[in-house]
Parts: sequence; C-alpha cells; structure tokens
Amino acid sequence: MKRRIGIVTLVDYNLGNRLQNYALQEFLKDKGYAVATIGWRKFDRKKVIVKSIIKKVYLKLTGKKSYNYTWELFDLNIDWSDVIIPYDAKNVEENVKEKFDCFAVGSDQVWNPNFYYYVPRAFLEYADDDQKVAFSASFGVSDIPQENVEEYTKALSSFRQISVREDAGAEIVKKLTGKDAQVLVDPTMLMSKERWSLLAKKSKFKPKGKFVVKYFLGEVSKEYDEFIEKKARELGAQIIDVLHSDETWIIGPSEFVYLYEHAEAAFVDSFHGSVFSILFNKPFAVFDRIGTEGTGNMNSRIDTLLRTFELENHRIANLSAVENLDMNFDVEKVQRILEVKRKEASDFADKAFR
Repeated sequence: MKRRIGIVTLVDYNLGNRLQNYALQEFLKDKGYAVATIGWRKFDRKKVIVKSIIKKVYLKLTGKKSYNYTWELFDLNIDWSDVIIPYDAKNVEENVKEKFDCFAVGSDQVWNPNFYYYVPRAFLEYADDDQKVAFSASFGVSDIPQENVEEYTKALSSFRQISVREDAGAEIVKKLTGKDAQVLVDPTMLMSKERWSLLAKKSKFKPKGKFVVKYFLGEVSKEYDEFIEKKARELGAQIIDVLHSDETWIIGPSEFVYLYEHAEAAFVDSFHGSVFSILFNKPFAVFDRIGTEGTGNMNSRIDTLLRTFELENHRIANLSAVENLDMNFDVEKVQRILEVKRKEASDFADKAFR
C-alpha cells in the first residue's frame, strides 16, 4: 500500500504558492506516494467546473471581459484531501492524523511570523511527531521575533525531518533547536521545463509578437521602469506586466508558466520569477524589492537561489553600474547544478517519508 502524504501549505491567490504546491504534489507522486493537499476550506470541483462553463458562455454572448476562474481552474490540477484544516488550526478532526502516514509542510513562507495567520496549521500540532516533515519550508525572514521564539522552538523541535528553502532558514532552525536543516531548492525546480510546458499549454492568454515578462511584487521605481523599457526596446518586445495590467486576473498560474516559456527575457523582484527564468533558460535581472516594509527582509531566499546557481551577477542593486548587464547565463552549468539539487531533494524525500 502506498504511503499517504498530506501536503500542508499556503493556499491563496498567489502564483508562487500555487505552482510550488502543484510541483511538490507531482514530485511526491512520481516517487510512488499517495498525495493529497489539505486545504483550509473545501474545494468543490463540480462547482468550479460548472461556474467556469457558465462564465465562458456569458462572456461569449456579451463580449464582456471579466475574471474567468483562472485560479480555480488551475486548482483542478491539485489532488485535494477531504480533510480540512483552518489556518488557525482550530476545530481539526480528531482522527486527521490517522488519514495520513506523514504530513509535508512546505514550501513557501509557511513559517513567516509576519504572516502569522498561516503559521498555526503549518506547525502540525494535530499530528504525531514522527509524522512531521518540513519539505523546503520557508520562514521568509532572517530572524524570528523574540515574542515568537518559545513557540517556534517548541514546534520545530517536534519535527521528524526538516528541510528549508534558504540558508537563513537553516540558521534559524539551528539556533532555535540545535538541529541541522538541509537546504533544498524550491519544489518548482524539481519539475523539468518540459513538464511545465504541458501545464502552460492550458493557457488562454497568448500575447502576439515578442514580449518580456515584468513581475514585481513590490513597487517599481521610475529608474527601474526606464531600465526595463530600454531593454525591451533593444529586444523589440512589448512588456507584459504580470500583476499591474488589465490582464491581471487572466494571468493565473498556467498563464504565468506560458509567459515564461515564450518570453524573450524577465525582469523581476520575485523569488519565483527568478526560479522560472532559470527553469526556462531566460535572460533575467532581479531587482531589490521596494515598498514592503513590515513584512520583513525576504532577500535571503533570492540570495540563496542565485548563490546556488552561481548567478549572483543577475541581482541589480545599483542601476548606474549595470548599463552593460549581460542577462544571459551558462545554461549547461546551471543544468548540471540543477540535477545535483534534484538528487538531493529525492534523497531527502526517501529518508523523510520512509
């Protein structure tokens, strides 16, 4: 009988968390496990399908342009558990731990204290200690606030195996628990670009002509914009702004992957924007994020990613110093590193879920 693994992760309208959720599911299924994602509310497949059909008919008849269930349709790719665990982890079924052999927490910022409403369910207090595994989990910050130290220390100490997504996360785990946490790549990097391309074929958003991707979660300065516009002109390409355009709600996870598959280049301040640039071998530049005060310094995950693949020169901190920036990279070298990292993740899974 296959070992049953319940994925506990963020479930939100966020491109990165939906894509990593799908990737972790597929990675574990490929290894022979029975996998289901545990949501914070019930996912009604029939309701999503019926509503999407009605929406399509309505839009066709009226010619109106509206939100088209892009995100919900993507989530049809997720194998959802009948078990529901609210974000506050209250009112959890008493027998939930009997429905799974292990729980996989991750990836994404499941332990970010600045997003505490995500954290309780990710500490797995409803599971036995030998069922608790963190797979490429992220804190999203470099330090845990003092008022959270006791809670985090107790919770993390109970985990059977811990892997994290960035070096700062490993340092936090070591400081709080004395445990050595292995640093793994994000689950999205465990799928080949060919596998991602299959998902991208479902996209309905197909720009005409050449384009570059602009994906910023923070603010975009005038200087950033001018630099991106200049580079786009040099490439003879239009700019597709993923989060700040009329097409925002049409660009869901599948559409995002399609854009990366066909883009000439990418300009980002995003971790997953950087990840998919690497996966699809696209020239890219990573900008320091602006205007996210109050959520902590999230640079560690990008720093770890770029350092892992020896791509530190793709980070832009000073525009005056990068007029002649070469956004290309050695694809073969990056692929060699990626294969090593995929093997590390596979070995960790074999150890953690046995």
